[in-house]
Amino acid sequence: MIVLTAPAEKPDAGAVRSYFCSAKGTELRCERYDPEGNKHWWTQTISIKDVRTVKGGVKEIDFVTTVISDKQKSPIKGPMCSTAIIQTDGTVDVNISDAAATIARQTFSALNFVVKGGVSSLSPALKPGDTLADIHSTVEWSGIKLNLDYWDRKVLRRETITVPAGTFECIVVEEHKLEKFPFHRRERITHTWYALDYGMIRHDTYFLDGRMECSEQLYAITK
Repeated sequence: MIVLTAPAEKPDAGAVRSYFCSAKGTELRCERYDPEGNKHWWTQTISIKDVRTVKGGVKEIDFVTTVISDKQKSPIKGPMCSTAIIQTDGTVDVNISDAAATIARQTFSALNFVVKGGVSSLSPALKPGDTLADIHSTVEWSGIKLNLDYWDRKVLRRETITVPAGTFECIVVEEHKLEKFPFHRRERITHTWYALDYGMIRHDTYFLDGRMECSEQLYAITK
């Protein structure tokens, strides 16, 4: 096992790059803390399980996400299995509805689910000032509806940042996010740093009045 504390060597010139990790066997571990860095919320690990090239040169990346809280209890019942799609131009597509439905099935396994929308796309050609399409995701089961909405999505700037896992050149994306289902409504503003070949490096969450709620950073890249 090799733990990297700085980005690995860049790919060959001309290789298609994306804002997602496509190295099979890699694990990316993130830690979420309160704004002062004192209270640990959870550890999130993304494990790249398989990478396939399919018709037309599109890549399918199977990955598993696990979340463990500071009390060694995951906010979800088990690992989430997902698939990211990397188009031939490097655009990465991830369906957030599928992840939400997986969480719901872990709790209500015997019910039928209807999943709509929810595809998030990031192009490697994004630059400051660009806007991204809104994302509207719905998961319904047994008369219950879960909505995940993202809007006012834009690239704020390019920035080189240093986190525990190393130093990365990133784009910073701002989003307005709403989670809504019966007896629950959570609305926040988020800033996310993305690096080519790795994906999310840092994710800051703010209340609507501008106060920071928490920050999640990449702590280790393991192969």
